[in-house]
Amino acid sequence: MRFVLDWLREHLDAPAGADALAERLTACGMNVELREGSGGDEVWDVDVTANRPDAMNHRGLAREAAAAGCGALKPLRAELAEGATPVRELAAVVVEDPLGCPRYCARVVRGVRIGPSPSWLAERLERCGIRPINNVVDATNYVLLDVGHPLHAFDLAAVAGREIRVRHARAGEVLTTLDGVARTLAADDLVIADARRPVGVAGVMGGAESEISAATRDVLVESAYFDPRVVRRTARRLGLATEASHRFERGADRAMARTAVDLAAALIARLAGGEVAAGALDSAPEVPAPLAIAFSLRRLDAFAGCAIPREFAIRVLAALELAPRGDGDAVTCTVPSHRVDLELAEDVYEEVLRHFGYDRVPSALPPLRSGPGRRLGAWPLTERAREALVAVGAAEAITFSFVPRELDAAFSVSPLASRGDVVEVANPLSARLAVMRRSLLAGLADAAAGNLRRGAERVLIGEVGRAYFEQAAGVREEERMALVLAGSVGAWDAGRAADFLDLKGLVEAILGQLGLDGASWRPAAGPLLAAGEGAEIVVGGEVIGVAGRLADALAAGLDVPAPLWGAELDLAAAADRGRLAYAPLPRFPAVSADLTLRHPIGLPYAELVAALRAAGPEWLESVSPVVRYRGEGVGASEVKTTVRLVYRHPDRSLTQDEVNAAHFALMDALAHRLAVSFQ
Repeated sequence: MRFVLDWLREHLDAPAGADALAERLTACGMNVELREGSGGDEVWDVDVTANRPDAMNHRGLAREAAAAGCGALKPLRAELAEGATPVRELAAVVVEDPLGCPRYCARVVRGVRIGPSPSWLAERLERCGIRPINNVVDATNYVLLDVGHPLHAFDLAAVAGREIRVRHARAGEVLTTLDGVARTLAADDLVIADARRPVGVAGVMGGAESEISAATRDVLVESAYFDPRVVRRTARRLGLATEASHRFERGADRAMARTAVDLAAALIARLAGGEVAAGALDSAPEVPAPLAIAFSLRRLDAFAGCAIPREFAIRVLAALELAPRGDGDAVTCTVPSHRVDLELAEDVYEEVLRHFGYDRVPSALPPLRSGPGRRLGAWPLTERAREALVAVGAAEAITFSFVPRELDAAFSVSPLASRGDVVEVANPLSARLAVMRRSLLAGLADAAAGNLRRGAERVLIGEVGRAYFEQAAGVREEERMALVLAGSVGAWDAGRAADFLDLKGLVEAILGQLGLDGASWRPAAGPLLAAGEGAEIVVGGEVIGVAGRLADALAAGLDVPAPLWGAELDLAAAADRGRLAYAPLPRFPAVSADLTLRHPIGLPYAELVAALRAAGPEWLESVSPVVRYRGEGVGASEVKTTVRLVYRHPDRSLTQDEVNAAHFALMDALAHRLAVSFQ
């Protein structure tokens, strides 16, 4: 935003030099980004943040300069000579929507002579980026840049019935604005109307039919306060961004409306002649009581992290027109109407602190008063799950919790995704973000499909996150972990495609990291996984996960160019049943022995392992698969499975005779338990 240095100095008593003024304004948050010489003066480009509409004018920036110690802010006075004719005999104002327009002020100036503005005023407007038009319009723009309140001037003769009505537009009404564009209005647009038609869009732009022209003799000057939401909504819908809407959208000064219209009327009478009618039209002369904010100086020091002198804090707040009143450690400030950004004590602390200087606050860590922190909630569980994903070589992915409705419906057939109804997003940004996911597999599968379509030869990604369900008691969130595998596997056999056993090995390794070595697998039936290539993971009789190849119909919907293997685990259920047990390293050597069994192909591997452990001695340490064989010499309904048995005694070394005796006893017991043979 552009400011003229000499204009800025007119609001200050004993102003500082240009260099000191620019430096101190920048230090307190009003960054002077550019200084340009202009006819013996300077024009500054100052970065005023959007939450500070009070500083988007020369007086507001001068107020900041006064607080920064660059002079004292002069009082604002509107010296106005009025005629004898009361304004109520010349015009009337009716506000039909006091919520959209809490205050509307107007003055009438009669007998003006329209012409060009004097050079001093025109030059100041041009330096601030505003094109001079004529002496009346330029006067309203000058007051806007001077004190920050938008105004508008109407040709009173073009206002039907000499009556201003602030009302909502009627749907379909058309108004040609000052830029010459005919705009169709909506029913929720707030307009300034006369007795017959709209003559302006409230807070945005006036109408062409009532603009100031060379024939204008009587002027009605508008100065109002409009609801920022109303102005913002209309300006966005119409695609209009004006100096007025820029300020009204951020919050104008309700109390300044009357002062600004007085200043504008006085300047018009000075530049264009004419007589100012007696009095002003004001729909709500009583302004709301100002907000009071109380705070503690000790709390201010704690907030800043250093001691701030009381005298300094009081001086800064007084210069910012917050009227501080101190009583020992307690200070109460009255928030002026132009500071729409101040609501809390912390806001006041920041006002003091930015003038004190953030560079003066020492860099020191706060002391720990309650000892070291600790992880709360589900964090230890989810962190362990992420470590397990990394341990099996998966790349961690983070997908959206919002998914397309169709994708959620496709994966809702999973046993883990059918625990509640879908959670609808009230205001989705797009159709792809319409509902909350009930399965992590939905987003992961979509991401894996995209990688494969772009030429990835191998995809192994996992995610730890939450699934969401609508239930009678509200939205339920569950911690989940999912894994997706596709493409080739192995470093030395890149030509082999991933299969179910690859996925099962990854999932079992993760389950081991979570303390769930005793999980069993059983065939899964349903539309999520391909027939014969899917399983449910069961612990303690409860399904805690699913794993397998995605069904062909799902894969076709995702446009997957290769078989996609996926698994999902309910982490909360796993945590309830998983127990990590830490044991010392073994002191005695192990003895391993391989065992090949011929058995029916329908015998689950989990049942086989359970039978081996039941038949073996207490010091049977582990059972792991070596190879499964189907082919020559094996019946169509049979399979040969080779497992490796590891024997280790915790207290002594085993002899070969002990191992042989235990091994053969296990074979005898197993033959009686299951329909197996040893060949």
